[in-house]
Amino acid sequence: MAFAFLDRILECDAGERVVARKALSLNEEFFQDHFPGMPVLPGAMILEGFVQAVRHCLSEAPDGHARWTLDSVATMRFNRFARPGELLELEATRDREEEGAILFKGRATVDGEGVCRLKFAVREAPASG
Repeated sequence: MAFAFLDRILECDAGERVVARKALSLNEEFFQDHFPGMPVLPGAMILEGFVQAVRHCLSEAPDGHARWTLDSVATMRFNRFARPGELLELEATRDREEEGAILFKGRATVDGEGVCRLKFAVREAPASG
């Protein structure tokens, strides 16, 4: 099963930078319990969006493939909640490679206002078999 969180990739500089978008709808299952009476987008879903965007970006590189998985999150700081009815934009830029992992810096915004900033790494997923 493939879980697609993102609605659209807006920009992709193969392997280096990606901008993606997600329209947040109250119909999304995760809003039902997070939090009752005050629905907000879980941070884990924002992180999943970044991983999906970066996976797409890396697959577009000349030697790319789509087999990347989250390796680590160095920092993830939130400035505001993302709520139903808003348009979430994710931008991730490649920072460097370190011990087989590729590190990215990311910023999530709604209408230009910062939702969160993070530093995270992805690593090639092991071959399934």
